[in-house]
Amino acid sequence: MIYFLSSLPRSGSTLLASLLNQRPDTFASTTSNLCDVMGGAVKEWELNLATISSGGNREEIIRILRGMVNNRYVNHDINFDKSRTWPDPQIMKTMLEVQGKIKIVATVRPIVQCLASFVRIAKPDDVQDFCKNSQLVKHLFDTYSTLKSGYKFRPESFLFIEYDDLVFHYQEQMDRISEFIGAINYDHDAENVPPSGEVDEVWGIEGLHDVRSTIERRIYSEREVLGDELFNYYQGGEFWNDTSDPVRPVDLLDTQLEASLRGDFKTSEKLIKTLQKQRPYCNRVAFNSGWFELKKGNLQRGHELLDKGREESLFGNRFESCMPQWTAEKTPVSEQTIDNEDGRTNSTVLLNLEGGLGDQIHNFRYAQDISKIVRQVIISCSGELAPIFAEQFPTVQREAALGVYHDHWVASMSAIRSLGYEYSDIKGIPYIQRTATAIPGRIGVRWSGNPKFEHEQHRIFPAELMFDAVRNFNCVSLQHNESSENRPQWMPQADVSDWIATRKSISQCELVITSCTSVAHLAAAMGIETWIVVPILSYYLWALPGDKTPYYDSVTLFRQEKYDDWSAPFKNIKEKLKCMHTLKMAA
Repeated sequence: MIYFLSSLPRSGSTLLASLLNQRPDTFASTTSNLCDVMGGAVKEWELNLATISSGGNREEIIRILRGMVNNRYVNHDINFDKSRTWPDPQIMKTMLEVQGKIKIVATVRPIVQCLASFVRIAKPDDVQDFCKNSQLVKHLFDTYSTLKSGYKFRPESFLFIEYDDLVFHYQEQMDRISEFIGAINYDHDAENVPPSGEVDEVWGIEGLHDVRSTIERRIYSEREVLGDELFNYYQGGEFWNDTSDPVRPVDLLDTQLEASLRGDFKTSEKLIKTLQKQRPYCNRVAFNSGWFELKKGNLQRGHELLDKGREESLFGNRFESCMPQWTAEKTPVSEQTIDNEDGRTNSTVLLNLEGGLGDQIHNFRYAQDISKIVRQVIISCSGELAPIFAEQFPTVQREAALGVYHDHWVASMSAIRSLGYEYSDIKGIPYIQRTATAIPGRIGVRWSGNPKFEHEQHRIFPAELMFDAVRNFNCVSLQHNESSENRPQWMPQADVSDWIATRKSISQCELVITSCTSVAHLAAAMGIETWIVVPILSYYLWALPGDKTPYYDSVTLFRQEKYDDWSAPFKNIKEKLKCMHTLKMAA
């Protein structure tokens, strides 16, 4: 069997591993991929059709995992695998099946000290923004939550080593570990601690896993490093000492977001202005500000601020092409035009479609605009949408995008900036062809979107409101998840088994009514009249006030007027449907 190191970041885990490696019978790994590899094996086993067809069972995958564990480390009697994912309760349950018992040694330290250590090594320009928004700090709190969950699940599997105890009483703590795993004690040398062997270039922070050859505690004031506000904010939470999590004051940024979600835009914008002064370098403040700029009609400025959200994984997807990003105004002089008549530059641009499926369908529109400027556009997208996009442009699934030749690339949710567009430059004409003729009077209905998306809960309404509004009309359901079970008996289910089928089903509609962005964008992209139910805090594409949008000539927006009250949009839908019916009868 193997043992596990799973500590809070910046709490002494690297020092502990180096001390363990002084023992001739022991090996402690650097940050390990074993847990991830085993998880990948389980996922592949469970999803692979051959598992089902061959009658594969749980015992077989457990034997496979046992073989991975037994053969990962073979040169020492005692082996510690270092990963912060081992305390996940589900993973612990699996490892109990694999090797019968699980013992996790974890160095711990008050959160405020971990944060101060991160600040000292990362040296951020804005300490407050770093502590509240950086990925490193997110990793710290994710690790904290996982460790706390694992300890709650099986406390007897854990041995906690406090950082100061390890530094000032190292031998006593190493003896505790020996007792915990049932090994003989070993006299460790505080004057000759070996280096960690971790390659910090991989993690992007120099010195992240440096270990001094002599054990010593660096003395500094966490309060001075963090400032009074942050120092006080992050006090408490040492669950390993039965200290409860502190009740923290509400962050002003959370208050601002809550005001927006409730439709109190006057208060929200006032708070944004205050936050911009207090946190001029905060990406989250900038991102939240972007929506207000779009609402005012400032498309370029709005997207410039939304792009700040990329640093916090709030906007778009990470894409690591080594080629430069393309902009219409900065085409290199070296790229000569290939056709003096159309003036296109001799360049291949990869349009990387980001976000959810609705975002990808929407941003596909920009491929045609870019193709008027460059020689070739290649689309990168999710696999299920590739057949639709491939009708017009060479298309590759997102996972293979970096293997496709391109001179430049465009992050699709920022294509507005690459093209230099303002609202007046956007054309609302169709850009995807229908695949069927509309059936007279048919209305496609979808009443909920993907529950995994952030703030999806704020656009969920009682399905009965939709059903009541469209009752007595020729409706079909375009729902494609567990919510389809709510479909009333009088509403047939359209074929939405894949996106080719969904496209055909939408094409057969004269009108689509939906709150789901993917169905809305596909219907609107084909020029089908589309009514979209919009929550009081709208998606950024619908931030411009009014019931129309420059993005689609065929779209009408039915907006929620009061938070937690969906009566207004459905009252308007019901009245407009009756009006349409009256006009058809009169004709």
